[in-house]
Amino acid sequence: MRKLNKLYLIVAFMFVGYSCEITDLDQLNNPNAVTTENAGIDLYWNAIQTSFPGWWYGNQTPMLQLARVACMTWGASYTEAYNPADFNGSWNSAYSGILPDIDAMIEAADAAESYVFSGAGKIMKGYTIQMLVDKHGDIPFTEAWQGTENLSPKVDDAAAVYAAINTLYDEGIADLGKTSIGAPAVDIFYGGDVAKWITLANTLKFRLALNTGDQAGITAALAAGVIDEDAEDWVFTYGSNRQNPDSRHPWYGGAYESFSGPYQSNYFMWELMEEKPFADPRLRYYYKRQDLQIVGEDLFTIECVVPDTRPVWYDDTYTNAYGVTKTWPYCAASSFTTTDAALAKGYWGRDHGNNDGTPPDGQKRTHRGIYPAAGSYDDGNAASETDGAVEAGLAPTIHTQQGGTMGAGGDGHAPLLMAANVFFMRAEAALDGYSSENARDMLEQAISTSISSVISYSNGWGTTGDFDGDGVGAEPTTRAIDNYITYVLDAYDAAADNEAKMNIIVKEHRLASFSNGIELYNAMRRTGHPTEMQGPMKLRDAGTFPRLFPYPADFSNLNANAPVRTDYGETIFWDRAGSGLN
Repeated sequence: MRKLNKLYLIVAFMFVGYSCEITDLDQLNNPNAVTTENAGIDLYWNAIQTSFPGWWYGNQTPMLQLARVACMTWGASYTEAYNPADFNGSWNSAYSGILPDIDAMIEAADAAESYVFSGAGKIMKGYTIQMLVDKHGDIPFTEAWQGTENLSPKVDDAAAVYAAINTLYDEGIADLGKTSIGAPAVDIFYGGDVAKWITLANTLKFRLALNTGDQAGITAALAAGVIDEDAEDWVFTYGSNRQNPDSRHPWYGGAYESFSGPYQSNYFMWELMEEKPFADPRLRYYYKRQDLQIVGEDLFTIECVVPDTRPVWYDDTYTNAYGVTKTWPYCAASSFTTTDAALAKGYWGRDHGNNDGTPPDGQKRTHRGIYPAAGSYDDGNAASETDGAVEAGLAPTIHTQQGGTMGAGGDGHAPLLMAANVFFMRAEAALDGYSSENARDMLEQAISTSISSVISYSNGWGTTGDFDGDGVGAEPTTRAIDNYITYVLDAYDAAADNEAKMNIIVKEHRLASFSNGIELYNAMRRTGHPTEMQGPMKLRDAGTFPRLFPYPADFSNLNANAPVRTDYGETIFWDRAGSGLN
């Protein structure tokens, strides 16, 4: 049964809040009653929680591109791909929307002693500010949000802002421990479970301490308890409503309604499909192929069907994280397309830095699958779930879209911070000596948790596995999952030193984080790994890897005190990556 659209619950509560009438103002507040104050706080809360995931996703794309999880098609070089104007939206939405709304809600909640709102608000405020710092470095903080009294707030040192963020997390935990008058009527994140909000805050403190290498902070956060099971995952759950409002996952519409979904990363699909001796158990959940072969296409549609188009530097061999000599895929997600295009197996994307124009391939390119957007599971049949042609014995169509109703309908989630992410971070912390935990055990738990959660969440959204009983596209068996984990752990055990082991940890963290760019971008800058990712297609050297993104154009042009950033290699204060990123 399809779950209720939670956006409808929010709208319904808004009407309830406006219709409530207070007839006796001398009575004490009833914790179980809706008051005018609490109704107003809920309106703030609903605006915050429904706008937050869209803002979050808007931040992820450039970081996913740098991690090669998404395809960098905005430019052939980093300076072309990441322009100051590209960051106006996420910056302005935070400074003029989400953060002022959170502050207003906190002020109202404190006055009404509705501490669940203020506690959750301070946690989300800390996370939002940390996102800005992690992307841009020094940002306006102490002088921000003063309106016309200060039109050009100065930036604060990033380390000082980090300290303030940690304080916000502590204050959020303290508020959640107080007796509260009222609580959110609809909490899409945690269903009103205060204990889970506290666990999230402890996890964010751990995440903050890992960035800065604060061993005491890491130890304290782990002792307090961090996210370590699916029930504690920090996710925003979307609905399946198509119109008025469209409550579906933002990735769903482009892939299953408009044929305009972005190109997927050939390198990332290759890592899942072909880099190891067997396919990654998550491959068919992440991606849905539309056309299972590229034979018969021409150069205008896809370049690698024509000989001698492969860049010469793509033939350079390298040793991957698992100790195996490889070359990068080109043009499609297979190393073998130079000899036989059919071996691409339908994984049709683009390479890093390929900013060519778009040919008429919207009904052919690989799209996102059932996880996390609640699209379609890839059962190996490009015609599945289209028009019933296969079942009727007729010629099938090749595309999966059908008016935005395919697959699970779009009611997936935004994986803001998952248990798997945290286990990978714990593996990293242990290997770096910041905790007494066993890094190998944490790595094993991280991979296992990632695979199981992708499967279980997907099964909760829609149909997965072998649709027509031919054995193709079946869900991964326990043996297949065990073989995958064993392969990684054997490589970890055989790694020459801790740097090689860390390369595996961060590599596997990337494979487990299909849509969470910030965790990968931070891990890369903390560790300098992975060291062997696909380079740019059009240029042998894409330029300096952005260790911080440019300040937004609006900020630079409108704030007289905005710093000038001309060097993409400028680093945040906790960056420990050295020169290994490319």
